Amino acid sequence: MPRIPTSLVRTARAIDPLLPALLAPCRDLQTAQNELRWLREHVEKVAKTRRANRGDRLAKGALLRRMVKERATGKPLQYLLKSEYFADLEIVCRPGVLIPRADTAASITHLARLLKDAPNLPRELRVLDLCTGTGCIPLLLQHELSALSTQKDVSLRALGVDISKKALDLARYNLQRRRQSTNSSGKHPMKKGEEIDFIRADILINPFADQIEGQPMSLEVALDHACQPHFWDILIANPPYISPAEYWNTTTRSVRGFEPKLALVPPPPPPPLPKQYRQAESQKQTTDTQQGDRFYPRLLEIAQDVEAKIVLLEVADVQQAQRVAQLARRLCVFDGVEIWGQQPDVPATTPATPTPTDADADTTLNPSTTEPTIPILGQGHARSLLCWRGPGTSWLNKEVPTTSPPGHHHPSPSLVHQNHASPSSPEPTPIAPTRDLQPRFDMHAWDKYAQKPLWQWTVNWTDGMVRVRKAGRGERKEVDGDCDGDGGKIDGKMGGKTEGKTGGKTEWKTEGKTEGKTGRKSEEKTGGKTEGKTGGKTAKKTDKP
Repeated sequence: MPRIPTSLVRTARAIDPLLPALLAPCRDLQTAQNELRWLREHVEKVAKTRRANRGDRLAKGALLRRMVKERATGKPLQYLLKSEYFADLEIVCRPGVLIPRADTAASITHLARLLKDAPNLPRELRVLDLCTGTGCIPLLLQHELSALSTQKDVSLRALGVDISKKALDLARYNLQRRRQSTNSSGKHPMKKGEEIDFIRADILINPFADQIEGQPMSLEVALDHACQPHFWDILIANPPYISPAEYWNTTTRSVRGFEPKLALVPPPPPPPLPKQYRQAESQKQTTDTQQGDRFYPRLLEIAQDVEAKIVLLEVADVQQAQRVAQLARRLCVFDGVEIWGQQPDVPATTPATPTPTDADADTTLNPSTTEPTIPILGQGHARSLLCWRGPGTSWLNKEVPTTSPPGHHHPSPSLVHQNHASPSSPEPTPIAPTRDLQPRFDMHAWDKYAQKPLWQWTVNWTDGMVRVRKAGRGERKEVDGDCDGDGGKIDGKMGGKTEGKTGGKTEWKTEGKTEGKTGRKSEEKTGGKTEGKTGGKTAKKTDKP
């Protein structure tokens, strides 16, 4: 970090005695002046509120000097002011919870504008926000949709998920504050039927693993526990995406010293097995870049499970955006993938495409470097990745391509697709049907399966023998027995009973009736009832001289 010139320090002291202390975190005079002005306004607001509530006066000078001193140590201004503007919303901020960024607000605002006039939106638009933090994303999306949408019959149902209890408490407080402000002002109130809620879950936990008491549940278990639906229309996530090396090389001292590392750097994966027990390449030592990308395969898997039509993920830079975009393409689930810049609503003067060096800088998620790069929409650095499929294509007003490059598989033709073919590619091939959004079971297969009964019993009387045939799906079993004496009666009794029963129980009873007169073994198999009806009568008639 370069040293501050002495002349700049003298100029700042001449303007205000408190300015030189703010030059270290701000690095320029204009920013330091702005922050000092905001701190003074905050002190005035606190003093006014204290006089109104308690009736006493606050030493404004002492409070201002204390806040300037804390800011000089690198403490973020948002934690001192206790709030940050997220687009048009003022979000409360507290230490221990990640501060909302302007880049995230730009992406959410742009998505809301794309959905403003979307056709065929469901009456209940479901939005799942993973790693919600302060809850700013669902709150801003509700605000923007209520302000822009012309479809009054569409209500928003949003659910924020986070692993941090501090974050969830702050998100619920921001939601309560938002409701109070809309009720008092009457601007963009929440519609009847709109619902926003927050739950705790760890999205990296295997849903089929044992749940440990006192620890966060997996997402699937948490949804069941909170009585929340399992299918969502839009999935948004701002996960931890900074690798450990980039955390120390690219972040500022203010971020490293005061913002939670849990919200910035993904946790390391479980340690690999000893070398002699490793079975595949997946057990190799995790690289620094792989740890930074750890959340994205799981997020795309969740998007498939909840059948999200639109997926918006925040990324760190263009290299990570390209890796995640190629991973999403190879899943053959989404109809289109694109990358958004810091200002996605501002048209780019020239198409922004990463150079081959940037796109192939790491092959953690993209081992094949032959896949085409994905252009960046908007201006600024790459900050978000957008995926869509099915109805989401019409919601975003995307076009339906009819061809795809050779060797690239797409979802079924009933969905909408993005054309990734380059001008120099060979003759396109038809889109291969691989997946659609129909129910997960095959009704036609069930109809054919149900035509054949579970078990089928037939009893034939031929040549003094009773032949019982049990025919099931792929299984056949025959039982023969002697029928000396009153064969017709046995046939009548046994046939009626065996036709009305199924399974192993009937088989045992049938064997008992055909062999009932032979002694204790038949009695053990068939019981007293069979002995009385079949064995006893037969013995009585056959023992006559």
